[in-house]
Amino acid sequence: MTADFSRVQQLFDAQLHEQKLHTAAQLVVMQDGGVVVDCAGGTGRDSNVTEETPLLLFSISKVLTGLCVHRLVETGQVEMDAPVSRYWQEFGRKGKETATIRHVFLHQAGIPAPHLRQQVFLWPFWSLVTRQLAGEQALFAPGTQTGYHLVNYGFIFGEVVRRVTGMPLNRYFQREFVEPLGLQRTWMRIPAAELAHSPRLVSNAREMDETATLFNLSIIRRALIPAATVHSTARDLAAIFQMLLDGGVYRDKNLLLPETVARAVQSGYNGWDSYLKENIHWGHGFILGGCIRPPGSDPRKDSLGWGSSAKTFSGMGMGTSMVWADPQARLVVAFTCNGMLGGEACPARWAAISNAVWDAVA
Repeated sequence: MTADFSRVQQLFDAQLHEQKLHTAAQLVVMQDGGVVVDCAGGTGRDSNVTEETPLLLFSISKVLTGLCVHRLVETGQVEMDAPVSRYWQEFGRKGKETATIRHVFLHQAGIPAPHLRQQVFLWPFWSLVTRQLAGEQALFAPGTQTGYHLVNYGFIFGEVVRRVTGMPLNRYFQREFVEPLGLQRTWMRIPAAELAHSPRLVSNAREMDETATLFNLSIIRRALIPAATVHSTARDLAAIFQMLLDGGVYRDKNLLLPETVARAVQSGYNGWDSYLKENIHWGHGFILGGCIRPPGSDPRKDSLGWGSSAKTFSGMGMGTSMVWADPQARLVVAFTCNGMLGGEACPARWAAISNAVWDAVA
């Protein structure tokens, strides 16, 4: 029986036009390598949004930054269990001496988000923000606990890539992934001309007001913040995750070795995150399904949907976008939007989309 994805399309339309959860959105679903849902739309000033419109990805950016480091591990230029200071000497002080590349992947490097408000002013200036980060005191001994490295994950890995390759992270990403994949609408540093066509963030929750205001500033949106400012489309995200689902191959091009992909989506930690104040299942650059939940939890409330498992790998963008792939079901789901939701509203939006997809293939 052929799966019927019409309800997925209907849900997309309802969230946009009836529930008004966002004013711009895109959704792509792939099954067995073929596109089964491809829709985009907007309302009001965003009524001209198409499948080619780039949207801000927030922390889905971490997935793409992590892939660059995995590529360097694959080529032997970086080792997973080597200290960060082997590649960035200045980083190895003030309690961070033992922080390894793996610790960064698992958000265990000891500097989740200290002095975040002061650091914001340095984000657009790479040399300044990395110098500040190298001088930070570890809040906990690396490897002793897990605390989400909100933006420092990206700055650490970005500087490692720069030190190892001699080029900024955005150029390395362009060379190793964007160009070989043939992506046309993905940037780590979006050009000014393209930013003019990217929907502004809309806050639909008081706790998101400050973040939306900050990331609507062009100086922030165009800065190289590897954990937060990648711009892309649902189509491009789906292509990247389909490549991963196929063991690093896309359109007969080998971008990563199968063992590299397997390492990236391998479970690294499943438990309490001291920064997020909740349980989370970390892969190496990905959020995995199968997170530890209280007994009796409703699987339909899971952001990745009732059919997900520990094999499902994903990226989530703060209050907005989501992308995931499931190897067993051969599914890829990429959703982008500009409406920032807080509390339980955002996971509920993601769960509704994910469940609709799982229902379609049940």
